[in-house]
Amino acid sequence: MSTGGSLPGRPSDDATVVRYGQKEVTPGLIVAAVALSVAAVGLSGAALVGNEVARWLLASAGGLCALFGLLMLMGTAAGSKERFVFDATGWWWFNLDGDALLPWDSLAGVCIHSTGDATADGGTATLELFPHGDFDRDHPVLWRHVRDADPPAEGLPRLRYRVELTNMINVTTDVEQACSRWVPPHLWHGNTWQPKGYKGRPDRTGHRRRLRARAQNPLQTENQTPPPPPQDAAPPVPPQEQCTPGT
Repeated sequence: MSTGGSLPGRPSDDATVVRYGQKEVTPGLIVAAVALSVAAVGLSGAALVGNEVARWLLASAGGLCALFGLLMLMGTAAGSKERFVFDATGWWWFNLDGDALLPWDSLAGVCIHSTGDATADGGTATLELFPHGDFDRDHPVLWRHVRDADPPAEGLPRLRYRVELTNMINVTTDVEQACSRWVPPHLWHGNTWQPKGYKGRPDRTGHRRRLRARAQNPLQTENQTPPPPPQDAAPPVPPQEQCTPGT
């Protein structure tokens, strides 16, 4: 997605690394331990009770909790290496879905959206990355993060990548500091307030439709078959309500 030139194969040595995967290990282990403890209680109770229905219910609940705990352990271990990286080239993302790089010269703007004090418990914050010009809405790693919403500043496009910063742990402060250091000043728009529920959802239907169209006609472009707006896009204005100049 660069405007030209070759890109490095790895971040620079002085890059800022936000290792959110490592920070999620402790809460992930706590959740897994609680689930496995509940599973042990349920399975032990199933072995002791005489009622057949109660035994089945306790065994089922214990088995589900044990499965959840084991999956949580596996997911926590696998995700421990996930991280954001910022350097002079751009924003790098290393995660379970794959690796991605957005060079600064491919972007029209960068900001953080947050619901008030995103550092507080229950706060929400996202990193907003605005590509300029045409870009692949069906990027194998980033397509789930494409959103269509009003831009925070004039001149920015509606479409952007929206990446969660407040999942199991909150890395908003770390990401904001990294952006302040590495994002070119003319691209950085700071931390802007948004109402709760602003995050939206990925356009899964449009993504599947576009992939089918590409498979049927590899030369077809999005401009030839305009996609429907994502689910969080503003509804179209009916023709009778549209204003004309001078009205």
